[in-house]
Amino acid sequence: MKKILTGLVAFALALSFASADVKFSFSNKLYEEDPIAWHEEWTDENTGKKESETETDFPPLNEQMHFEIFTDRVDAMVEATMWLDDDDDDSPSDSGNFYFDGEISDYYIEFRPIKPITLSLHTGIFSDGSYLPVYDDNLWAGNIGSNGFTVTYRPSALDDALRISVTTPFNTLASDDDRSRNYLNGDVTDDDDDDEFDIGIGAIYTAELFQVGASFQDLFDSDERQIGAYVNLPTLFGVSDALTVGAGFAHSERDRVAFDDLTAYGGIGYENLLSTYVTFDLEKFSIAAELLYNFGLDNKSGHLAGHGSFWDFYTAASVSFGIVDSLTATATGKLLVDSTSDGEKSVIAGAFGIDYDINDNNTIGAEFDIDTFDGNWTIAIPVYWEYHFDK
Repeated sequence: MKKILTGLVAFALALSFASADVKFSFSNKLYEEDPIAWHEEWTDENTGKKESETETDFPPLNEQMHFEIFTDRVDAMVEATMWLDDDDDDSPSDSGNFYFDGEISDYYIEFRPIKPITLSLHTGIFSDGSYLPVYDDNLWAGNIGSNGFTVTYRPSALDDALRISVTTPFNTLASDDDRSRNYLNGDVTDDDDDDEFDIGIGAIYTAELFQVGASFQDLFDSDERQIGAYVNLPTLFGVSDALTVGAGFAHSERDRVAFDDLTAYGGIGYENLLSTYVTFDLEKFSIAAELLYNFGLDNKSGHLAGHGSFWDFYTAASVSFGIVDSLTATATGKLLVDSTSDGEKSVIAGAFGIDYDINDNNTIGAEFDIDTFDGNWTIAIPVYWEYHFDK
């Protein structure tokens, strides 16, 4: 797989430099973001006494390189990450052993043999309305592409406003043991049930004042099928150039995970998921807010509600403001709620960070994060230095 990926990137680069119209971007980011300390409280089942424990950890130090290139015929991106970490996350003080490791963390290749047609590998094509600006990621239900192979058609008569995609999902970054093979004739499992061939279709239409998108994933499999529909309204029909509102709905035939790390104590699982967001961006001031609400699935949280637990309601908001030239501060708050009648207590999280643009190519930043749940807490102090340029 690495040889194939290297060849594809080399092919894209060769084509790009043969073209007169070439754009590319590069970033190198040195950062750490994982928790450095946490506190847990619980009741001993045998004695009935309340117990507690506080732990610390050496957070992984990450080095990430990201390169993306755009040409008339070919676009490509590759992202690789390496890290320095200790070898025992539970009791790092007992081991004292450190190691380097790394991986290709993301990539895509897009090729346009003729103008209306795009052939792509490992490409996410998301409706704008599926975006969460505080979490900084898209909901998977808004994706008309996949981690596999996708064909996208843009009718020339509509000036590329419409994108129609057909995709066959499989995972090209997984190890051999975890490869998600997509059998044309179904995959016969141990219980002799046939899984249907996995295919998805979708469309996104973009106009000046709105964008709408719909996706149908696992189309032929009634046990796995997912449908997503999203709308995005930049300027909110001309109310303000700074204002954008997006919303959407996803329905899944099985329990799915939207995100499991919205906070240190879990995320959102769903069968039916309502989402919405709003942003207001000015030159020196911006606000972002987002909301996820699951209904139709009992997301009952377990002990500590953290490690793989899911909640029913999530909301977050952030405010960014320029202190002086090149220095920006951001305050963020998050809330996770279990809406069942005997539900767990809520998760409350907060963060405050600053970013400083040293010059046009270098940015540094630091943040303080704290997540709390029923007497438990987790603290992280993310810091980073990023070098970036565009050409």
